[in-house]
Amino acid sequence: MHKNWVRLPVLAVLAIAIVAGMLFLRGHKFPSPLPESAQVPAPQPAAKQAALPRQQTQWERWQEYSGDDMSDFTNKFEKRFKPAIAKWCKVYAGRLPFNESDVTPDKFHSKAGPLVYTFMIGDTTFSIYDGPGGTRVFYMMTRRAAQQLNVMPSGGVMHDISTPVTRPVIVSLLKADSGVDFPADQISIHPTGTFSSMGGGVSVEAGGIVASGAYRIMTLTNLDFVLDGNGQLVSYQH
Repeated sequence: MHKNWVRLPVLAVLAIAIVAGMLFLRGHKFPSPLPESAQVPAPQPAAKQAALPRQQTQWERWQEYSGDDMSDFTNKFEKRFKPAIAKWCKVYAGRLPFNESDVTPDKFHSKAGPLVYTFMIGDTTFSIYDGPGGTRVFYMMTRRAAQQLNVMPSGGVMHDISTPVTRPVIVSLLKADSGVDFPADQISIHPTGTFSSMGGGVSVEAGGIVASGAYRIMTLTNLDFVLDGNGQLVSYQH
């Protein structure tokens, strides 16, 4: 049975949780274990202190980047990000909400942890993974899809549970993207109209499927995407 929710990218969830925890700790005032009379007064700061280097955080916005940081980022973009983006755009040609040329360094939004770089292409969130496993497109979601996929279909409207493409087309996209020949029992296909307000679309999950879909585990080859009713790619995670 298909679960009535949309899975969020694991790294994004971890990043959000870390940021939320940091903000909570920063704003919360914890009671001192010692009475005021026993507390040691804080040392007075020196008249002049050396500037501390910028610390690596779990979430960095582009505004926090120094000149050297931006130089390193643009170098990565040209040498590693662009080839990965070009390959991905070729696989999903004619199905994307933006053009390959739209992904440029000035669209860079933030960096989550040390490995995931996020861009905002109009109202589409687009992330690149760059780490030991190589460089690849990691995540994409349009704003409209995020809204539709998180809303249950209305009970007063006839649900469109058709799909915009056939299973062979889906299998071909999975193979071209990942290079993996997923066995039939490792590909789960569900009309979006059965679990969301997006009618006529299709949700695809490949890899990590256990016990005939009873649950799913993370693997290095898991690949998920959603095509809307027009066959356009509106959600993606790899």
